[in-house]
Amino acid sequence: MRVLVTGVSGFVGGHLAEHLIDSGDLVVGLSASGRWPEGLSGLALARQVRLEAFDFAEGAESDLADLIGRKRPEAIYHLAAQANPQASLSDPRGTWALNLGGALNLLEAVKASGLKPRVVLVGSGVCYGNPAPEDLPVSESCPLRPNNPYSASKAAADLLGIQHFLSYGTDVVMVRPFNHAGPRQMSTYVLSGLARQVAEVEAGLKPRVEVGNLEVVRDFTDVRDVVRGYRLLAERGAPGEVYNLGSGRGTRIADALEALRSLARAAVEIHVDPARVRPVDQPLLVADASKLRAATGWEPRFSISQTLADMLDYWRDAVKR
Repeated sequence: MRVLVTGVSGFVGGHLAEHLIDSGDLVVGLSASGRWPEGLSGLALARQVRLEAFDFAEGAESDLADLIGRKRPEAIYHLAAQANPQASLSDPRGTWALNLGGALNLLEAVKASGLKPRVVLVGSGVCYGNPAPEDLPVSESCPLRPNNPYSASKAAADLLGIQHFLSYGTDVVMVRPFNHAGPRQMSTYVLSGLARQVAEVEAGLKPRVEVGNLEVVRDFTDVRDVVRGYRLLAERGAPGEVYNLGSGRGTRIADALEALRSLARAAVEIHVDPARVRPVDQPLLVADASKLRAATGWEPRFSISQTLADMLDYWRDAVKR
């Protein structure tokens, strides 16, 4: 299959490209810079993926339509986004421009190209906000109550995808992944940040692990399971439909940290830093992904224990470098 991956140089994009290549697909990737970051430039995927530059917030729709017409992808995975909820609070306009404006740019370019690729529009499970107890685990019918510009812009992009399907017959499916983690994730995300700190304590680079609120419960899915779900949706998802993607299992941050401590090669002291403790607006968020399972047969293959172990190994190597 000929595929186009936007945001290919990001954490999820790199893992998706690797999975697509392993599945026999021919991959063209788009990124705003047109360059691989240092962490991916030495990997095999950098030699196997044709990388081109396109800025979804500022690029011209006509240029994107021309690119799609030249590459003739059978599937497009749209990952390009401002993906940090906290960062979206300080730059709401930039977040909306990229997350909603970028999705509009892509869908209009697909329409203008005259082609009919399957488009997998990647949203987010945080668009449900703080669900009521009776809505847990969260299904696709749960009301959307986004509480930051990131989640609101992702919810709006989902509605745009539905509108494009209904108005123009665009072959688009929307997927809402819940929290995901794995090797190569930036340490600004909670599990990766904890794994990095444990590796630094092991290496004697810091005396202890600094933490915030550990009582939050999240549905963490390994990124390698997430990208496998994306490809299954490209093959088997119904156009115009929305699918949650998550393990269906809640993990308390405190339990994840204890698992990392049990894997550590040195004693790890924990210190609660008041500056890291933010008011918790989503104490519990777990996905109901039964619709995805019914449509594709997807099941997670990686346990949270394996994900944490692989993340710790990644950061051990990174700390050495």
